[in-house]
Amino acid sequence: MADIYKTADGYGFRASMGKDPVTGRYIQKRFSGYTSKTQARQEKKRIELEVKQGTYLVDQDITLGDFLKEWLNHKGKHVTEGTMSHYRPYINKHLIPYLGHVEIGKLKPSHIQQLYDYYVEEELLTNQSIKHMHRVLHNAYNTAIKWEYVAKNPCLGATPPAPEKRMMQTWDEVDIETFLEENKEHRLYTFYLLSLSTGMRKGELLGLTWNNIDFTNNMLAVTQAIRKKKGGGYEIGKVKTKHAERTISLFDHVNEALKKHKREQMAYKMSNRQSYKDADLVFATSNGTHFNPHNIQRYWMKSLEESAVKTIRFHDMRHTHATLLLKMGVHPKVVQERLGHSSITVTLDLYSHVMPNIQKEAATDFGEKIFGHAKTKNDSL
Repeated sequence: MADIYKTADGYGFRASMGKDPVTGRYIQKRFSGYTSKTQARQEKKRIELEVKQGTYLVDQDITLGDFLKEWLNHKGKHVTEGTMSHYRPYINKHLIPYLGHVEIGKLKPSHIQQLYDYYVEEELLTNQSIKHMHRVLHNAYNTAIKWEYVAKNPCLGATPPAPEKRMMQTWDEVDIETFLEENKEHRLYTFYLLSLSTGMRKGELLGLTWNNIDFTNNMLAVTQAIRKKKGGGYEIGKVKTKHAERTISLFDHVNEALKKHKREQMAYKMSNRQSYKDADLVFATSNGTHFNPHNIQRYWMKSLEESAVKTIRFHDMRHTHATLLLKMGVHPKVVQERLGHSSITVTLDLYSHVMPNIQKEAATDFGEKIFGHAKTKNDSL
């Protein structure tokens, strides 16, 4: 067989890996997955040169999860407990659950980038916290290189998000009333209303089923969401974190709007029962399947263009919900639970710009209630 050969996924080759130190026999190893003969030939030459120079490292079969546990144990002997308390949550709550199953030598920058992008989109951590997590993983891989587990650090090819600088755009009460009034006949009116009144993510709204709604107690349960499939397209599956799985109280008028939406959907299903594929979705296409999120975005942009309100992102309706609740004096813990944030710290970090105004209003109210009467009394003397 030729040293370079055709494979199902491209080209592969056999490389000489030197002699076995025990048997004295020459070792050959197969490599594959290269897109061209030229690429395979260059990689073969590089590997055999590194073997000859003694610089080639054979990636270990240890998983990232097992290595990170080993690394934590090692770091615990050399850093303070304060530093360890910083490392542990990132490793045990985030890196191991999502990437721990991957062999340490097979983790690619794209895997890490996908994790960061997902965390940004789902607001599971602040951008600053994701950057800290990146530093922890980068540090761990540098140790893996020293221990000769891997030859390179995949973190070098991944970019954590920049700390939040842009002030989020939100609507006030007038904007909300105007937008909903101008879109009350729109097919996605209830979709918009539920987003503004619950702070649910777009994917969570698209995965919502009627079984998740308790009309009697004005509650809904968030248990699943639409997500990207491997290989393309979208599917509905369970939400990915325990914090995202939650129950949300509904306002009375929202509950009534959902009942009306269900009656209209039932009537449509009866008229189109031959073609309608009922998946129990609250928000479904004309044939009963889930919406493509990109189509929702197109509807959203058109609705904005036709409304006399300032332009915001769809996701900013979630921020609008949180901001108005905080301005109304609702406790941040309640806001965290409604939004499904992993901790109250995430909520406070995201909406820290709202807090000074809340504190100012609280101080004014306190001053008027406690000292206002005394001031009036003194002024009358």
